[in-house]
Amino acid sequence: MKYLYRVLSVLIIVQFVVYPVYSYGDDNQGLNKQQNMQTSSGMSFRVGETGSANRLGSSILNEQDYAVKGMMMTEPTMSGLTYQVHVLGEVKNPGTYRITASDRLSEILMRAGGVDEQGSERNIEVRRKGEYEQKIDLLSFQLFGNLKDNPYLLDNDIVYVPLKKGVIKVVGAVMRPREYELNVEQNLNEVIKLAGGFSVGAAKGSPIRAVRFIDGKKSVLDISDNEADMMAFNVQNGDVIFVPHMITEKNNFDYNIPKLPGDNIFYPSYEDRVFILGGVASPGAYPFNPYYNLSQYLSLAGGTTKMATGKMSLVSADGKKKRLHKRDMNNITINPGDTIDVDWRRIPPESWIGIFSGLSTLALTSLALSRTW
Repeated sequence: MKYLYRVLSVLIIVQFVVYPVYSYGDDNQGLNKQQNMQTSSGMSFRVGETGSANRLGSSILNEQDYAVKGMMMTEPTMSGLTYQVHVLGEVKNPGTYRITASDRLSEILMRAGGVDEQGSERNIEVRRKGEYEQKIDLLSFQLFGNLKDNPYLLDNDIVYVPLKKGVIKVVGAVMRPREYELNVEQNLNEVIKLAGGFSVGAAKGSPIRAVRFIDGKKSVLDISDNEADMMAFNVQNGDVIFVPHMITEKNNFDYNIPKLPGDNIFYPSYEDRVFILGGVASPGAYPFNPYYNLSQYLSLAGGTTKMATGKMSLVSADGKKKRLHKRDMNNITINPGDTIDVDWRRIPPESWIGIFSGLSTLALTSLALSRTW
């Protein structure tokens, strides 16, 4: 009998020590209450209902249940202290977001879809309980790693992203050529530093050029590349800064720019193509470009062929036809929907020689035959 008592004792220890018992009672003590659990695969179960459940109100978790529970415990969740913040303004998905205490501003903006193209990254406002407002330059964090410009947020903070103000473009031999929104930068020297400084191919001694529109007319301003002159030149909204490269410094450029920095071009027209027909290498429809003149459109079509007569006409979208002359090549305005008709010969010049030669041969043959008869 003593061996039987020992076996029963071992079974009781295994039952109540190795395998925990969960009660269905109403005493609400700790884990004795039923709990909902969910695996990472989406399968849900209730503690106390899985495993080998007995009908007396207790259940035993088997090895598979323990494996599921272990996977649950390591699954990342938004636990601990959480806040809600409101993201408004020029973001793709404005709204209220639940965050943790370790989330920084840049991560929250990413959850909101990021800052729109027209939104400012350098004047973001963080508003707190109507009493505190902080201006954040997120670009300073992105380019230079300044953590003060990527702060933590508190519960019910409002993040407001305004529109951009003061946009320039830096192109050419700099480390980071792109559009930049101005913040504290005022002169050319500060702008070059913002763009990462000169690249290895920058043409030393050649002037830096600023393309600027003054009273609607394009001006190209030369600035010496020494620090004193760059500090004396103040940049303006819409400037395009061109830093020459040593390989192309001897070339001449027209400095025509397809788009002003921070600007949007809209064509209020149903038809946004220009049609080029007649004596050109590749007749067809080509995209409208407000900066192209007549000669550039002809170049798009491969230029005129030997079949062209040298005469051209412009047919507007409303059907009006205008004869073009050589003096109009660079000053005629081409509108969306216009048709450039290049007059052309149906028969090439060399073919007329063959035709005349054939007719002459036919005439001589006819004359000889008539004399024979």
